Amino acid sequence: AEATRGTRPRFSSGGGSTAYGMGEVGRNVSVGPFDILNDNQGVDFGPHLSRVLESIKSHWYNLVPDEGRPPLMKHGKVQIRFLITPSGKVAGMFIDRPSGDPPLDRAAYGGITASNPFDPLPPAYTRPYIELRIMFLYNLPLNSQ
Repeated sequence: AEATRGTRPRFSSGGGSTAYGMGEVGRNVSVGPFDILNDNQGVDFGPHLSRVLESIKSHWYNLVPDEGRPPLMKHGKVQIRFLITPSGKVAGMFIDRPSGDPPLDRAAYGGITASNPFDPLPPAYTRPYIELRIMFLYNLPLNSQ
């Protein structure tokens, strides 16, 4: 476990710069990779975090405001940090980097709150929470983080 202390695994939302989803929104908005910010205790969070990411993306895409869609195609990125308890509940959320456009920020925030609660954390993880950071990109390539 000591070897993993301080590591910050990164989980990707998919290959390349292709965004998840369908239609106009799917081509123009995407969720960047997200990071585990605290010690993962050597637990493989990959399968669990894939489900977390899919849930967030599906809810967020439904909340993207008109200005984030064609023809307006407003650009922006929102970085949110949040905690998930062992039972799967979101215990805290913080917008670390707002987009400067409140509707874009609200949609990203809503993607997480609408997904709450998530599945319980893996039983091998014994900490009181896992802290994650995720980036929401509006009409920007994934590499613009």
